[in-house]
Amino acid sequence: MGRVFPLFFLFLLPALAQNALAPLKDHPLRKQAEAYLLAAQKGLEAQASPLALNIQGNYARFGYTCTPEALCQNLPEDGKALTLALVLNPFPFGDGADALERARIALRRAELAYRKTLTALQAQAVAAHGRYQEALLGVRIAEKGVELAQLALEAAKKRQANPQELREAELSLREAENRLEEARQGLALAQKAAEELVDLKAPLPEIPLPQGKTPLSLEEARLSLAEARIGEGAALRNLLPTLQGSLNLYPSGNETFSLSLTSRDLKPTLAYTRQDPARQPTVIPNAGQYETKEELRLSLSLTLSPGLFAAYEAAQAQAKAAQEALRAAEEQAAREKDALEHNLKTAQAALALAEARYAAAQKALEEARARQALGLESLLGVKRAELNLLQAEFARLQAQNNHRNALMELYRFYGEMLKEVVQ
Repeated sequence: MGRVFPLFFLFLLPALAQNALAPLKDHPLRKQAEAYLLAAQKGLEAQASPLALNIQGNYARFGYTCTPEALCQNLPEDGKALTLALVLNPFPFGDGADALERARIALRRAELAYRKTLTALQAQAVAAHGRYQEALLGVRIAEKGVELAQLALEAAKKRQANPQELREAELSLREAENRLEEARQGLALAQKAAEELVDLKAPLPEIPLPQGKTPLSLEEARLSLAEARIGEGAALRNLLPTLQGSLNLYPSGNETFSLSLTSRDLKPTLAYTRQDPARQPTVIPNAGQYETKEELRLSLSLTLSPGLFAAYEAAQAQAKAAQEALRAAEEQAAREKDALEHNLKTAQAALALAEARYAAAQKALEEARARQALGLESLLGVKRAELNLLQAEFARLQAQNNHRNALMELYRFYGEMLKEVVQ
């Protein structure tokens, strides 16, 4: 027996671990959000790469006009060159730092979009599960209504009621049957709406209160402000002069080693060039010739344009607008938080009242059955008590679903995901 129980527990474990929200794992919207998130992650990796290798090949074909013509025989017909360049990124600066920060913001936006998608899906799944349970109980209530209407019609026939009462009893039965058919149609629609969202055969997990850190809308507004400030800094940098430096070494006529650097991003570039034909020495008539072995160049450039100043003012205005948008988002988030918490408290109070009414309906049914056993209550009265209990159960179920939905709205507000959805 001691060995049988662990085996039975292992067999039962998959059933116990069944997750009603498991279908969300393969939902198309989740897959889409995951793809965008992966793209943003790879984009950040591309910007944060410490080095890059560039290979460039050149080919040129020459045509000459020589005086005398015999001179053309000694000139090369074509030229070839191969350059290998290594671009280093030791630390982010300037344009490189802006690109890296924009990639981080893009990744953060993708993460927020992923959270927004999943919190919306989990809220839809919980609501769909609740609507299905309500529709299922609605069918039971409608069936009980048909049963009660049939008993009422039979009772009217037994006591030989007048024709008007019989007609009303028959109409009540037809109305109950119509309600049953509508309830069954509603159940089919609720089941179809829950497809790809929730496993209707599994119970919903417990939904605790969200941790309630930072609202999703507030995080988005902060990212917009950070992005606007990056644009403002880039626009200001366009008004500043750019310093470029390069050092070229020529160990032979066919080879060139170079090191270049610009103040825009401070990314040093190391390059090696192999060319054919080789560079020829510079000939000075009646004096001789010389050959350059190294070359150091420094250049300073400054562009002044009304458009650049206008672009900087536009970037400043965008940063100011983003700052005001953040303030508005903070105020809106505070109001929305109060409203959602109020709705949750209201739903909790309604659920407590529905629980009390359900307990009262249970007590009333027990009393009706006790009176029936003593011959003090008819079967029709007991059936009415059973219907009242089902209606109280339906009201309790509605209150439970409203409470869950209020909780899920808070999850959407904060962008928090249930652990059953993340797994």
